[in-house]
Amino acid sequence: MGLSASLAVLGWTRMTILIGCFAGAAHLDNKQRSVPNSYWKVWIKSAVLIWLLEIAIRTDDWITYCTMAAVLAYGSTSLIGTPAIADLKRGSWIDWAVLVWYGVGIYGIFSGVLEYVPIDDLVSILSFNVDSKEGIWLQTILVIPVMFFIKMAWKLRLLHGGADAKALLLVAVLIPSWATFVPFNGSTFVPPVFALLVWGGLGFFLLPISLILHNIIEGNVKTFQDITMIWHATRMPLDEITDNFVWLLDEVIISPEGDPSIVSSLQPPKKTPSREELMIKIEELRLMDAEDAWVTKKYPLLSYIFPGTILLMILGDPIWWILYLTGLS
Repeated sequence: MGLSASLAVLGWTRMTILIGCFAGAAHLDNKQRSVPNSYWKVWIKSAVLIWLLEIAIRTDDWITYCTMAAVLAYGSTSLIGTPAIADLKRGSWIDWAVLVWYGVGIYGIFSGVLEYVPIDDLVSILSFNVDSKEGIWLQTILVIPVMFFIKMAWKLRLLHGGADAKALLLVAVLIPSWATFVPFNGSTFVPPVFALLVWGGLGFFLLPISLILHNIIEGNVKTFQDITMIWHATRMPLDEITDNFVWLLDEVIISPEGDPSIVSSLQPPKKTPSREELMIKIEELRLMDAEDAWVTKKYPLLSYIFPGTILLMILGDPIWWILYLTGLS
């Protein structure tokens, strides 16, 4: 599929912003296990501006602009929250402006449904020309269910970090569709944000292999219990545990006969212990003459999504590749 020069420039600008944004976010997440909202607020401005330029190049339909406002309003709740009744009563101009923004978005959605969706033939929307007014409007409004999926994954703890969810929400705005970018190889099947998430997820499949090799090289395999630990954990000196982002898996257990022993858990604790609780567990291990312990690192998803941005640029959609290699595409 060929692109006009203007759309191609937007596409490459988007990829440049994506790589730069995720490089910085991955660094922050690795360093302090959090990415402040101020970071995402800076990058979202560029994403919104480019989306506006894309719509301006592709269509002059005001309904699409209003629908875009609805998408941004829905996504913004993760960064700025929602207008509070108390603030509205106090006359907060920001809350009133956001409320008007919501109204514009809702108007755009209803106008688009009335204008473009044939009630007696809903299936026909699947055959919209992607470059027609109705096709561009459909691409815009479909970002809302994508955002809903991301937010639900966050609430259900399928995405453990708020930074991970906000990063994916930003991608949904930065690259809402494949309309401005054609990968070097392959084709497309799912929205760009899901393609990027899959690329990042594939990195997690390589993690157990790398841990097994690391533990074998370091000589951490000495007992049968060690074999059950090497695919998801590694040993760390007790003195270093409190200074790293890890979960301690070893603890001292007293048997019914009163004999203490060190037991390694396959799963991290459901509730992260406080620093004081962690120090107590470490001291108990020292009393058992232990010098190191099994730990599992708190791997930030952004560290795996960042390399996925390069794969997205070169190979495009991983779902398409899976379908292609299995003969289903």
